[in-house]
Formats: sequence, structure tokens, C-alpha cells
Amino acid sequence: MKFKAASLSHIGLFRETNEDSYCHFEPDDETLRRERGAMFIVADGMGGHQGGEVASRLAVEIIQEYYYASPSTDPLQVLKDAFQSANKTIFDASLEDAGLFGMGTTCTAMVLVGGSAYFMHIGDSRAYVCRNGGIEQLTRDHTLVEDMVRSGLLSSEDARFHPKKNVITKSLGTHEEAETDAPASPFSVKPGDVFLLCSDGLTSFVRDQEIKLFLESNEPEEAAKHLVDRANQLGGRDNITVQVVKVIEP
Repeated sequence: MKFKAASLSHIGLFRETNEDSYCHFEPDDETLRRERGAMFIVADGMGGHQGGEVASRLAVEIIQEYYYASPSTDPLQVLKDAFQSANKTIFDASLEDAGLFGMGTTCTAMVLVGGSAYFMHIGDSRAYVCRNGGIEQLTRDHTLVEDMVRSGLLSSEDARFHPKKNVITKSLGTHEEAETDAPASPFSVKPGDVFLLCSDGLTSFVRDQEIKLFLESNEPEEAAKHLVDRANQLGGRDNITVQVVKVIEP
């Protein structure tokens, strides 16, 4: 699969540390690259400066390592198992070190392989795709306000400004088992598709339609920079991480 990709992470305008982590990984081995594809991950840590940084870093490192080391040929199952492995490591580390107690992280991962995109997700980081002039959120936020929206108790617009909009209901490392989400089937990739993985430092401030405009009108590197700059212009009260992937040939 041929694509262009760019990743960018920014501390924001008010935070003292960046608790986001990310990776874009492609194996050097041609056979492994063909069989396992390219991996993209965004993780947004929680639990204080040290804890958040540690949790998100562990998530990215373990998921990447586990995915490419597994003998299984089912990308979705391997991603699910990789998330559980990361969850256990983060959870155990939080119990062993009092300074890390309660840490956790959101995590959204995408693998491009064999003409398909596979996703695994937990928390309120997001994955989007732009196609045919539209934008679609491919992941569902695991937040209190999203549950209220789905229950009909809150409108999507009101959810943007709700005082508890940042209350996350699922994450890696905060419980012994992680309740991850994934689409029921792989996403069939087409030329011109543009994928975005991002932390909520972007989506808390920049609306989907504006995100779409940046993705459609710029190459990945420029789009990533414009998105981060725009999030900072609109507040910059959180760390901001974006990964933009434009498919050239599935």
C-alpha cells in the first residue's frame, strides 16, 4: 500500500508536559511489511505529569512490539491482544509504583495492510476518514457525555460544552481488563482516502467540518501543522497530537 503520512505533537499553550505519545512504524523487512503493514498509534495519557507520560509511552511501545511479534495472521485479533497486553503492563506498573498509581491512557491504533484499514480503540482519542467530500468519525468516544448523547439525554452540540465532557469511561491501565472497541469489519481503503488519528487536544477545539477542510486542501505534513496551529488558536489548553495519512494506492 502506498501512502503519504505525517505526525505532529505539540504541548499546547498551558501544559507543562506533553502526556501524548504516538508512533508510525513500518518494518524494514519487506515480507513482514507486506504481511503486517504499517501501524499508526495515538495515545493520550492520564494520571499526573509522570503517570500520563509513562502510560501513553508504554501503550505505544507495547502495542507496536506485540503486533509485529505475534505469529497470528488476524490483524484485528492481534491488535485486540496487543491492547490487553499494554493494559496489563500499565495496570501492574501503577500498582508497583506509588508515584504512578491511577495512571492510564486513551489509545487509538490503525494498521494499513492488504488494502484494508484495521482499528482498535479505547478512550476519547479518535480516528477519522475523509472520502468523497465528507468526513466520518470511525471510533466512538468512551466518555460520560457521549453515553448521554447516545441515550438521548444530551445533544451533540450541548456535549461540546458540557462541564464533564472530559470524563473518560474506558482507558488502558485503569482496570485489570480493558474494554476496547473496533469496527465489526475492516475498512476497505480507496485511493484518495485521508485518515486522521488524533488526541482530544484537537477535537475539543476544532470542529469536524473545519478538520475536513484542512485535510482535503493540504498534503499530510501541511495538514498536520495547520490542525495543530488551529487548535492552539482556539485555546490550546491541552496537548495536541495528530497523524495524517493520505492513501495513494491501496
